[in-house]
Amino acid sequence: MSTSGEKVSRLLASNEKFASSFTGAPTMEQMRSGLVGNGPLFILTCVDPRCVPEAFFGPDLRAAVHRNAGGRATADVVRTLNALRALVKMDTVVVVHHTDCGMTHVTEEEIREYSKSKNPEAAAIVDNIDFDLWKEEQLEESVKKDVRKLREDKSLDGIEVFGFVLDTQTAVVTEVHV
Repeated sequence: MSTSGEKVSRLLASNEKFASSFTGAPTMEQMRSGLVGNGPLFILTCVDPRCVPEAFFGPDLRAAVHRNAGGRATADVVRTLNALRALVKMDTVVVVHHTDCGMTHVTEEEIREYSKSKNPEAAAIVDNIDFDLWKEEQLEESVKKDVRKLREDKSLDGIEVFGFVLDTQTAVVTEVHV
């Protein structure tokens, strides 16, 4: 089993290889002008390592990517979108949830019990977290819920929001109409 230090060393070695052939990134001014990639595109998806937009939408994807447990439309997503839209005129959001999500394999109680066992003093904080879980059969509805939530947020008026499901076994992305 590897230690955390070995994991970090592997990350740095991978970065060294990447950086050796890196040809540069667009400047913030180029990004602000909308002349880069797909234009102002924001992808909200899950932290699951099987759910990497640059893999399933292609390696040339140029998008802001926000990943959290379950790919949920949280307050931090709204905060981030508002900041980005002031900076780069963000106008399109893509919400991508996926099959076999870890969030469908755990209950809120299991999460709370585990967290409290690691730090009992944090019990009050953990008890107030809304983990917004769903079951596999509710996958499309979870996408619709997050799309609606972002569409209805008044601070995000003018942003188009679309929803998708990624099948982690086939890599096929399917639009969910909301």
